[in-house]
Amino acid sequence: MTVDVDSRARTHLANERTFLAWFRTGITLVALGLAAAQFLGGERPEDEATVRLLATLVVGAGAITVLTGFNRYRASRQRIEDAEFEPAGLSVAISTAIALLIALVAIVFVLAIVPVR
Repeated sequence: MTVDVDSRARTHLANERTFLAWFRTGITLVALGLAAAQFLGGERPEDEATVRLLATLVVGAGAITVLTGFNRYRASRQRIEDAEFEPAGLSVAISTAIALLIALVAIVFVLAIVPVR
C-alpha cells in the first residue's frame, strides 16, 4: 500500500489546527473566569459566593477544554498514523454538557445577582 505523504501531512496539520482551536477556547474561558471573579459582584456580601462559583466553573471549564483538546489531539495523532481514525463522540458530548451547565449557572447569576439599572 502506498502512503500519500502530502495527504498525511495535511491531516496532521488539520489535527494540530483543531487542537489549537480547543486550546484557544480553553484559555479564553480561563481569562473570562478570572475577569468575572475580578469585575462581577452584587451589592450584597452573599453575592460574592455566587460570583466565585460562576468564575470557578468557567475557569474549570477552560481547563477541561484544554485537557480535552490535548487528549483528542494525542488520540487522533495515533489514529492518523495507524489509519484508524474515528470521529469524536464522548468529548463533544461532555464539552456540550459543561457549556450548558455554565450557561444555566450564568442565567441564574444574571437573574439573581446583576442589578437592573
